[in-house]
Amino acid sequence: MSSALSSASAGGRFREAVAGERPLQVVGCVYAYAARMAERVGFKAIYLSGGGVAAGSLGVPDL
Repeated sequence: MSSALSSASAGGRFREAVAGERPLQVVGCVYAYAARMAERVGFKAIYLSGGGVAAGSLGVPDL
């Protein structure tokens, strides 16, 4: 993440992403590595589910 992005609030970065990309594509991630991969390929937003993280940590399949 660049220093310009890290200086803005999370809400400010999200509003900027929504304004700049219509529709904003949001990808679901269940662990940090997937989120980093999504960032690397260009996604500007992710969806992180607490239940998904817990299930992924326990090896429960994503149905």
